[in-house]
Amino acid sequence: YYSGTALYTHTFKLRKQPTSPVFIDLGKVMVMAKVKVNGQYAGGVWTAPYRLDVTKWVKKGKNTLEVEVVNNWRNKLIEQEALPKTESVTWHPYTYLNKDSELQESGLLGPVRLMQ
Repeated sequence: YYSGTALYTHTFKLRKQPTSPVFIDLGKVMVMAKVKVNGQYAGGVWTAPYRLDVTKWVKKGKNTLEVEVVNNWRNKLIEQEALPKTESVTWHPYTYLNKDSELQESGLLGPVRLMQ
């Protein structure tokens, strides 16, 4: 039932400095993501294709990729619908969701690829 932020990190090595544009393709993201390469903010994505130009941040040798993914509160609302009202931590005037509603996929679903 998690709703919130997840942080994914990965290190990778490049044998040489790229001479043509380099893109990070996150595959599928649920729901939106911010990307850092080597500690530098490279941009955010919230619609397909979940892809960013990271050319100016990648380098020969070791590189660090950080992807911060945030989903919406659908899953939390479903959880809250299953609780007694006295235990619920959210309030909303109307919802079409109930305790049996399908949970939303969340996070970095990928596949994540470096493209040149």
